Formats: sequence, C-alpha cells, structure tokens
Amino acid sequence: MIKLLFSLAILMILISGCSSSKYDYTVHKPKVRYKPTAKALTKLNKRALGKPYIWAEERAYKGFDCSGLTYYNYGTMGIEIPRTANEQYHCGTPINRSNLQKGDLVFFATKHGRPHFASHVGIYLGDGKFEHASSAKKRVTISSLNSNYYSRHFIGARRYHSFDTCETDQSMRFTQSKPGRAIAYAESQREPSQVQTHNDLQYQGDNTNLQSSQYFISVGKFNSIPTQLITRLQLSGYPTKIEQKENQIELEVGPFESANEAYSMLDLNRELFGDSATVKEGL
Repeated sequence: MIKLLFSLAILMILISGCSSSKYDYTVHKPKVRYKPTAKALTKLNKRALGKPYIWAEERAYKGFDCSGLTYYNYGTMGIEIPRTANEQYHCGTPINRSNLQKGDLVFFATKHGRPHFASHVGIYLGDGKFEHASSAKKRVTISSLNSNYYSRHFIGARRYHSFDTCETDQSMRFTQSKPGRAIAYAESQREPSQVQTHNDLQYQGDNTNLQSSQYFISVGKFNSIPTQLITRLQLSGYPTKIEQKENQIELEVGPFESANEAYSMLDLNRELFGDSATVKEGL
C-alpha cells in the first residue's frame, strides 16, 4: 500500500511538472478549410489581425508567433510549409523584392550578429505592406517594408504555391523529417575559408579535423521532462535523448558526426532550439 501511494505521488509530480511549461511546443497542424486563393488569404489575414502574439503558438483561437501565423494561414489553405521562420526561409522559390506579389513570405534578420538568419517572417499584402505577428507590439499587425527598421533587416522573400512541396529547386530542398538536407544547405552557404569559433572549438569550413566522432546540441536543462518540446523536436525530424544530471534533466539532439554539422543545424534552426542551446562533444 505504501509503495502504491509512493508511486502515485511520483506520477502526480511528473504530470504537474510537464504541464507547468510556459509555452506549448506541440505543433498543431491546421485543418484545411479553403482552396489557396487570394480571396481565402485575404479572409484569413483579416481574421488574424489583432490576435495576441504568443511564442510557439499557431492556433487561431489562442494567438500566433510570427512563423505560427504563416504556418496556420498557409496550412488552412492546404499549403504545407515548415514551422519556423528560418526553415520557411530555406524553402519555396526565392523572389526579388521588386517582384513581390500578395501572399509571398518576407523575411528579416533581427538577431544581432546573425545577418543571414531569418528570425522573423510576415505575409506580403501588396503596396509595400506586410502582415505579421509582432513580439514588440504583442499582436498581429500590419507594417511597411519601407520603414527604417524593416528595410534594414529585410533579407529576402519566398513564394509558395498549392502544388509546392518545398522542393522547387534542388539546392533549396528541405523537409522536416530529413534534417540532413538542411545541414547540406547550411554548409553550402558557408565560405570554405571562413573560420568560426564556438565554445573554444575551432573549425574551418569543410576542412574540419576534429577527433571526436559525435556531437550533440544541448537544448537546455529542465526540472522535469519537457514532453511538449521533445514532441515538437521529434515531429520536426530530430532524434532526442535526455540525461539525468544531479537534480536536472538535460535535453539533447543528435548525435552529429562533426562539429560543423551540429553548428550548422543549430544556426539554421535557432528559433526551434532556443537562444540558450549550445553544441557539446559526446562520447
């Protein structure tokens, strides 16, 4: 009887710990309700205006973060795109700013020191305007591409169509279930002679010569198992493992065969892994 009560107490602690997460990292795929037409997009954009900004959210009745808004609106029209802004940036058809059309996705690099990382995304409306979930304004709003801030941080645009499966161009191929494609793309963007240093591990382009055969992305340390975050990572195609260290649980993604591979994946998907994620050497 005592053992049973003890087991129930432990179970309640685990359940309460898992449910106390500040954010819901589960990816909620929207139901397809419309055909991908300009009329449907206009209707969805109008409905989203004023919705609250909520990190890691893509459900209309709750709110959106920036990529959650694009994921929901496109998904509701049957157009499947990746969940995070930087992943969305590396799919679709690249579009020049002068050729923007209504419905194109516009991307911005707003992280200091990371000029090629798409940390923000919006939906182009025409006439230099775009709709986006703004963390600064804490709601879905409309802004101008020509404003000083967004003009300085604009890095590109992508166009998606109803028949698009994120494989319109071989050099831009990426699916969430196969992160190796994202690694290949990230590696192709790095100059061969570019030297980068992370956590005192130095490597040079593709000529890295590190001895360890395995590296992991350390997502963070938690007081209880981060079930929702693990689910989101696994739905995005990333292998995960947890390690008990003292009184905390460390969540890791991997293994990767090289530091280059791990850092490329971390740089490409920083929005998913979080700002505190780092690369560590494994056994």
